[in-house]
Amino acid sequence: MWRNYIKIAFRNIWKAKQVTFVNIVGLSVAIATALLLCMTVYKEFSFDRFHEKGDRIFGIYKDVRTAEKVTPMNNTPHPLAPAIKAEIPGVKEVVRLVKNGVAVRTTGEQQAINATYTDPSFFSIFTFPLLKGETRLGLTDIVLSETTAKNLFGTADVVGKQMELKLGDIWKPFTVTGVLADAPENSSVIFSSIVRLENKSDYAESKDNWFSFSLETFVELQPGTSPETVERASKVLLEKYYGEDIARQKNAGATPGAYGEYQLLGLIPMKELHFSPNSNLGGEKKGLVLMLLFIAGFLLFIASINFVNLTLARSFTRAREVGMRKVMGAEKWQLSLQLWGEAFLLFVFALLVGGLTAFLLLPAYNSLFRSGVSFSLLLEPKFIGGIILTLLVVTAFAGGYPAALMARASTLLVLKGKMTTGRKNYFRNSLIVTQFVFSCLLIIATLIAWRQMNYLRNKPLGYNTSEVISVPVGAKENGAALLERLRSDLKGQPGILSITGANTNFGRGIDGSMSTSIISWQDGGKDMQSHWQGVSTDYVQTMSLQLTGGRDFSAALASDSNSLIINEQMARQFGPGKGHVGFRFRMDDQVADATVYTIIGIVKDYHYQSLHNTIEPLTLHLLGPDQRPSYIFVRVAPGELVASMDKLAASWKRVAPETPFIGSFVNENTERQYRAEATLMRVFISGGVLTIIISCMGLFAMAMLIIGQRTREIGIRKVLGASAAGVATLISRDFLVLVGIAILIASPLAWVLMRQWLKEFAYRTDIHWSIFVMAGGMAMLVAALTVSFQSVRAALMNPVKSLRTE
Repeated sequence: MWRNYIKIAFRNIWKAKQVTFVNIVGLSVAIATALLLCMTVYKEFSFDRFHEKGDRIFGIYKDVRTAEKVTPMNNTPHPLAPAIKAEIPGVKEVVRLVKNGVAVRTTGEQQAINATYTDPSFFSIFTFPLLKGETRLGLTDIVLSETTAKNLFGTADVVGKQMELKLGDIWKPFTVTGVLADAPENSSVIFSSIVRLENKSDYAESKDNWFSFSLETFVELQPGTSPETVERASKVLLEKYYGEDIARQKNAGATPGAYGEYQLLGLIPMKELHFSPNSNLGGEKKGLVLMLLFIAGFLLFIASINFVNLTLARSFTRAREVGMRKVMGAEKWQLSLQLWGEAFLLFVFALLVGGLTAFLLLPAYNSLFRSGVSFSLLLEPKFIGGIILTLLVVTAFAGGYPAALMARASTLLVLKGKMTTGRKNYFRNSLIVTQFVFSCLLIIATLIAWRQMNYLRNKPLGYNTSEVISVPVGAKENGAALLERLRSDLKGQPGILSITGANTNFGRGIDGSMSTSIISWQDGGKDMQSHWQGVSTDYVQTMSLQLTGGRDFSAALASDSNSLIINEQMARQFGPGKGHVGFRFRMDDQVADATVYTIIGIVKDYHYQSLHNTIEPLTLHLLGPDQRPSYIFVRVAPGELVASMDKLAASWKRVAPETPFIGSFVNENTERQYRAEATLMRVFISGGVLTIIISCMGLFAMAMLIIGQRTREIGIRKVLGASAAGVATLISRDFLVLVGIAILIASPLAWVLMRQWLKEFAYRTDIHWSIFVMAGGMAMLVAALTVSFQSVRAALMNPVKSLRTE
C-alpha cells in the first residue's frame, strides 16, 4: 500500500508540472528568506546571554529629572562604582570600563590597538574563556585577546612577554599575563587588550570627580537581590554626593519620581543591554529586529497559504480519482494520507531548495544587512524544532483540508467531478485580503521610509558637508602636532582651502566613532546645560558655520584660551541681557578664582547631531596645549574633490607614515548616522517585493481554482453573446474588489505605524495622501496583470469545448 501511495504521489506531482513549479518556487523563496531573517533575529536576541552570571549582571546609568523630562546619562563617573559597592546592600561586585585606542610597541615597531581600561573584577563578573596564563591584572599587567596576541607576536603563546603602551606621551612597559578567547560576535563588551583603569591618562584627575562622566559601569548583585532594591537605595547615595545638584533641581521645579527622587540609578539587565538606549554599548533598534521576524513569519504564512491553495486547486482536478477511491471503499484517513503525502514531498523538496538558496545567498545577505550570521545557527534545537513544526502543520493543512472537503461531499458529485467550494467562500477571500493587506502595508512603509531618507539626505544641516574631509587622528599620533604638520605641508597647495581640528566628529566616521560631551552648571540660580566641544583655530571657517555676531578663534590671541563660541540655542538659554558677544561668566559662582569665560562669537544653529534630535545648546572652546584634537577637518575646493582627497592622502603619508589614512567626506559620515533607517528601508523594499510576488502567486492559484469551477458558466455566457473582454472583466472584478478592500484596511494601519516610526526623528517629512494612492495603484496593477492572464485565457476558450460534457 505504501509503495503504491508513493508511486501515485510522484506521478501526480510530475503530471502537474506547472503547479509543482509554482509551489516549489514560492515556498523555497519564502523559506530561504525566512531562514536568513530568523537567523538574524536569533543572533540579535542572543546578545550577552553566554555570561554565566548573566541574570545578576546589570549595566548602570543615571536618570536626572527636570520639570519637563527625565534625562538619562549613559556614562558614569569614576568614584561611583566604589561608592555603590560600599554603600548599597546587595551589590556583590562592581566593574568600570572604558575603551580607547592606544599605540603599542613589541619589537620597536609601533602598532595601534584598542585598550579596555577596567578593574580586576572584570574577569569575575563577565564570562570570557581563558586560553593561556591567568587573569592577573596588576598595574603593569596586560591581558590580550587571542587575535590581538597573534597580530602582535605571531602566536597566542605570549604569556610573560613584554610590550609597551603609549599612555599620553610616555611609553610604559607591560607584561602579558593571560590570553582570552575573542569575545563572541553576540557580545556587547568587546576587547582587544585589557589593562587596569589606573593606567588611563586622566585617571588621577578623574578618580574623585563626580562630575566627569566617561565610564561604563556594571554591577553583579547578590543572589536574591532585586534590581528595584538597588535602584531605590541609590536615591540616598546620589543625595549624598549630588546634594547641591538635587537642590537646584528642586528649586527649578523638577518633578520627583516614584521614590521621591530627583536623581536615580537605573539598572539594565545584561540580557537587554544590546537593545537599551540607556547604554553606549547598546542602542540596537529592537523594533527593526522584530520587523525582520514579522516579515519572515508573514512571508512563510502567505507562501504556506499559496501552497494550500494550489494543492486545493489541484485536488479538485482529481475529483473523479477521489470519487473512485471512495466507491472502492477508501477511508477518510486513507484519502488524507494520500494527499498529505504529496504535500509532504513537495514541502520537503522546497525546504531543501530554500535551504540551499539561503546558503548561497548568505554572503550577499551579510554584506547588504551587516548581519554577520552563520549557517551553524540552523543546528540550534529551536531552529530544528521550528522547521519540523512548520513542515507538519503546513503539509497537514495542505493535504488534510482538501481531503476533508472531498470526504464530506456526496460521493456521486465527487465521482462526476462536480465538486465545488461554493461561490461565497469567505475563508478563501479572507486569505486573499490578508495577503494583500500586508503587501500594501509594506509598499506604503517603503514609500514613506524612502521619502524620509531623502529628507534626511537633502535637509540643509547648517555647515559644509560635501567639501570637507574628516580624518581620525588615531592612537599613535599627537593630534595637535599632526595638525600643525599638515597645515605646514599643505600650505599654499591648490584646492586646499583651510584646515582645523576637533575632539568630536560629524556623523559617524569610517572608524565607527560617534560621540558628544555635555556639561552642566548654574548661572545666577538658573540651571545651564550645554554640549561642550573642543576645536582648533579656523573651525568656523573650515566648516562654513555662519557667524551671527563676533568672530572665530585666533591663534594670535592668547586670551582665546578662555573664550567661547556658542550657538543661538545656547544664547537663548542664557536669557535676556546675557549670552551676547562680550558676555563674561563663571561656571562655578561659589569659587572666587574660577575661570572666567568670554563669549567671542555666536554661530547660527546647525545640526551637529543627527536629525533624530532637536538642536540643543552648544559651546565651542579652544583646545589647549594638553587637549589634542581627535579629528582633523580639511575644506577643499568644490571642483577638485577627488584630486584633493588624493592630495591629502599623500600629505598624510608624509607627515604621519605610521598611521593609516581613513579620511571620508563629512556628508558620508552624516549619512552613516542613519544606518538603521537605511537597513529598515532595504528590509521594507525586499519584503514588499517578495510579498507582492508570493501574494500574486496566491491570486494565480485562486484564479485557477475559480475559473476551473466556472468553465461551463463562461461557455454559456459566450454562447449568449458575451464578449471576451466582458467575460475577462467579470472574472477579474471579484479579485480586484478583494485587493481594494485590502488597500482600504492597510492604509490606516500603515499611517498609524509609520507615523509612530517618524516620531523617532525631531525633523521629519509628512505622510502625504499621494503615497497611499501610489501604493494602491501599484497593488491594483500587479493584481490585475496576474489575474488577467488566467481570465483572458478562459474568456478566449472555445465555448463548445467547455459545454460538450453537459
